[in-house]
Amino acid sequence: ALGAYRHTGNSSPMSAAMSAASAVAFATAGRTAGRPRTNAKASRAARNSVATAAVSDASQLAPTSMFTETALTAQQMQDLASQRPVHNFVSRFGDDEPRKGADILVEALEREGVDCVFAYPGGASMEIHQSLTKSKTQIRNVLCRHEQGEVFAAEGYAKCTGKVGVCIATSGPGATNLVTGLADALLDSVPMVAITGQVPRRMIGTDAFQETPTVEITRQITKHNYLVMNVEDIPRVVREAFFLASSGRPGPVLIDIPKDVQQLMSVPYWGPKVSLNGYLSRLPNPPTNPQMQQVLDMLKNSKRPVVYAGGGCLDAAPELKEFIELTGIPVTNTLMGLGCYPASDPLSLHMLGMHGAVYANYAIDSADLLLAFGVRFDDRVTGKLEAFAARASIVHIDIDPAEIGKNKHAHAAIFSNIKPALRTLNGLIRGEKATFDFSEWLPPINVQRA
Repeated sequence: ALGAYRHTGNSSPMSAAMSAASAVAFATAGRTAGRPRTNAKASRAARNSVATAAVSDASQLAPTSMFTETALTAQQMQDLASQRPVHNFVSRFGDDEPRKGADILVEALEREGVDCVFAYPGGASMEIHQSLTKSKTQIRNVLCRHEQGEVFAAEGYAKCTGKVGVCIATSGPGATNLVTGLADALLDSVPMVAITGQVPRRMIGTDAFQETPTVEITRQITKHNYLVMNVEDIPRVVREAFFLASSGRPGPVLIDIPKDVQQLMSVPYWGPKVSLNGYLSRLPNPPTNPQMQQVLDMLKNSKRPVVYAGGGCLDAAPELKEFIELTGIPVTNTLMGLGCYPASDPLSLHMLGMHGAVYANYAIDSADLLLAFGVRFDDRVTGKLEAFAARASIVHIDIDPAEIGKNKHAHAAIFSNIKPALRTLNGLIRGEKATFDFSEWLPPINVQRA
């Protein structure tokens, strides 16, 4: 299942990506010039050996959900975020063997566990395609007939598999053809990494053939983006991109790589630490018992509660199902939240909103308590905001603090991933052996359903 799919933002969905990027933009901008290289091959090989040993000794690498489900120190978060999913990886190159930047990029994808990419070739990305043909793990390239097709294919792949979708395009028109898909992935909170070729560094800013300012074009429709100006930055940038795409409120990350950087020879260092301190510090901690006790108290005083579950519940389906079984509260889903609760269950009110079921909208209108889990109160759901759930007290739990109170005031606002929040709430209900009786609330809903 996908994670709690929310993007980090400010007042509007499109400008929201700027907030996610701001925590890392200035920190990474200064590093694109690269770090000093050592001329000692033995030193480089030794560092790679240490990095390989550190990963090999790890019995299990941390899933990105751990960062919002467990209280971690800053150092622990940095160490865990720096680990690559594939350990004990054996490169087809020697430790001190130089290789092209494109080969480093493909190996970085292999170390991230990528097994499928969607890519359409062009002059500025041809080096990457040549390196893909030599992939040690035989990364499959699905050749779409248009870049817009590939970016939506990568998005669908991410939604279906729970992995990070990867697409590759050339510079200029290839990159601009990704724009609609990147915007869609941002608004739907889908983890994706888009890699684009760029004109050689010396030609950037000269209006060269098929040159467009890809980073500037995509800045507000990606969670973050990179312009790689040094071949030695590729391992770190790829690791950061995949972590950013899949952690917190997921979204698309773009990596723009000039053609001459792809062609430069280098010996990669696979052990760099990610430098995302600002971003990591803004990930939510698990909710406290007093916070969830407030929710439980509001639930005890309610007569007509409804759960309004969105895409943030996709990785919390077991916890949501347990919560509904413990309380007997009817649940309705947004379009992005479909699948997080069984539609065949009698307590499912299916989808709400403009394109949803009448009985779901009736329940929202009549409710005295609205439990909004992982939602953003989209206008296709709410209609006139002032009239939406006008009779209800609202509990809003979301992994993105910018969504809380943005469209609808919440009487209880909790900045948290849904999974640990529901886990804590379910524990409180079981601990108090609380019982609920909403038998008078369900018949009117069923009348509307009939």
